[in-house]
Amino acid sequence: MKKITKIEYQKKNKERFNIYLDDEYGFSVDISILIDYSLKKGMVLDDALIGDILRAEEKISVYNYGISVLSRCAKSECELRLKMQSKGFEPDLIEKAIKTLKEQKYLDDERYCEMYIRDKTNLSNNGVRKIKEALYYKGIAKEIINEKIKMITPESEEERAFILAEKKLLNIKENDTRKKMAKLSNYLIGKGFEYETVNKTVRKLMKSDFDDFC
Repeated sequence: MKKITKIEYQKKNKERFNIYLDDEYGFSVDISILIDYSLKKGMVLDDALIGDILRAEEKISVYNYGISVLSRCAKSECELRLKMQSKGFEPDLIEKAIKTLKEQKYLDDERYCEMYIRDKTNLSNNGVRKIKEALYYKGIAKEIINEKIKMITPESEEERAFILAEKKLLNIKENDTRKKMAKLSNYLIGKGFEYETVNKTVRKLMKSDFDDFC
């Protein structure tokens, strides 16, 4: 049995408190744990109760870590889980935190997918194929990717490819038309545009009657 002899808030985080047992530092807890367990000076704790408190503290720590990560930058469920695992949190506590964050809509792969697609189409030069690959490696379910990628219409994809190709063409120092078309098509393919879009874009830009060349 141990008695709480002192409770003090942490100077750098007023939401956390240091608990002293028998005049020695015991552990620190979130304010929610302090309230839930009605911790106060003079309270006597047995080993079982201390274990429960520490378990509850770890649970809230995983959740708070998730909130902290998501407040800085949006993450997919898979990305957040990997970050939690790298911090050494217990698997069952990670799953509970993930479940809570999803229920509270802080974590939503469908919304994340939509946001990622909008950002990449508006702020980057990536084509549909590269965007899909990136979402796949972020752990987004294939069904969600295939559904949300429909946000990018063939017309908008072709327009982005044409603008990008038009700029690139100015920097291609090549007199041979076929070689110039090949370099341009390879560039667009590298940016993640689909073959059909690349072929149509380059032929339109070069006003060529050549057969497929990609």
